[in-house]
Amino acid sequence: MGSAGTGSGFVGNRGEFSSAAGGQRLKRVCGRLVLTVAVSLFLSAFLAACSGFFFSSNSLSSTFINPAGPTIAISDTVQLVVHGMYTDGSQNEIGGGSVSWSSSDPTIATVTSPGGLVTGVAVGTATITSTTTATIPGSGCQTVVSVGPPLQIQQVCHPASTETLTATANVSVTASNVNRAVITTTPASTVFQATATISGAPATLQFYAYADGDASNDVTQAVTWTSSNKSVATISSGLSSGNGLVTSMAAGTTNITASTTTNAGQVINSQTILLTVR
Repeated sequence: MGSAGTGSGFVGNRGEFSSAAGGQRLKRVCGRLVLTVAVSLFLSAFLAACSGFFFSSNSLSSTFINPAGPTIAISDTVQLVVHGMYTDGSQNEIGGGSVSWSSSDPTIATVTSPGGLVTGVAVGTATITSTTTATIPGSGCQTVVSVGPPLQIQQVCHPASTETLTATANVSVTASNVNRAVITTTPASTVFQATATISGAPATLQFYAYADGDASNDVTQAVTWTSSNKSVATISSGLSSGNGLVTSMAAGTTNITASTTTNAGQVINSQTILLTVR
């Protein structure tokens, strides 16, 4: 009886001892887990904040040339300037040293690179292209924390990259300085025209522009074309593939005009043609 009682008490003590030891181990594991998670969360927040600090969200998204469609005489010059549009909506001139220039036909017009100074060589139209290398900021670093054990912290970063942006301007070279411009739907004609008509939509009609009443001074590709009501008809402008092509959209009327800028900075406007889409 006494021996059995002693055995029973020993077992009971061992159970209590085992329970107490297990509880201590559980507390230590839980404590380490809580500490690890706390440290992980702190490091994640800290590193995420640090990684995002060095990156700017504003970057160059597109470029354009001003003036877009200048007209110059042979041996005259015009200065072209590149402007950039940024992702925050702002616009700024881009420094000349960071832009390279080229001419589609140096026998018509040459351009300095860097510089953007165009010189007329012979009568005709040349497309001047600017090339700008833009830096695209990285999106920052993502911190990945593994609780472990052991605690592991990794950063996956997306560095900055570069993108090439181009813009074009059609430069028309004439025999003499442009003092006026006439637009028409009849090729090689400088007869004054006030109205034009297109039947149906969609349909197309080509417009032409001539300088100083001279049919040999074709500035169709150099002028800037405008339609006052694009819901009625649009007109191509500033494209290397061709300009002055009207495309009807719906029945109605719209005013078609053309303008160009001389090397002295003077804006020359054509007469207005009232286009009716039936």
